[in-house]
Amino acid sequence: MFAEISAAVTSAKTALEIAKAAHGLSNYNELVAAVSEVNTKLVEATVVALSSLEKQSMLSSEIADLKEKLREVENWESQIKRYKLHEFPKTKALAYALKTDMDQEEPLHYLCTTCVSKREKTILQPQGRLLLCPVCKINIETQTSPPMQRTVSKSHWMSR
Repeated sequence: MFAEISAAVTSAKTALEIAKAAHGLSNYNELVAAVSEVNTKLVEATVVALSSLEKQSMLSSEIADLKEKLREVENWESQIKRYKLHEFPKTKALAYALKTDMDQEEPLHYLCTTCVSKREKTILQPQGRLLLCPVCKINIETQTSPPMQRTVSKSHWMSR
């Protein structure tokens, strides 16, 4: 950007020098050629200035986009600091649990680890012994299954 501004200033200086020199010309053709050269230099300076303005506008837009992304990251970081990774003792399954000192009058709840890794805050929904993620459809077992009970039928084929 500095190079474009420097080129524009140099072009303007050259145009001014040509205009001063043209003042002393006595020949009409030389005057026309000098005016033409001044116009060419002015057009070049204008093109450089417009290019510089376009680059500045693009950079300003990019800065605004980056500031918005930074705000989003900072917001996410402040939200996720309210949670800790929790391991369910019986199943060793993992979920993010709301810290007790950060509850802000919210009930205890868990977030899906898969969704958190994607920077999404999805509250797991209880379903019996499971917690279900409504977004990625993952089931997290919070309790071990009770042992299967063996049922013995009274009418056994060998007892006949």
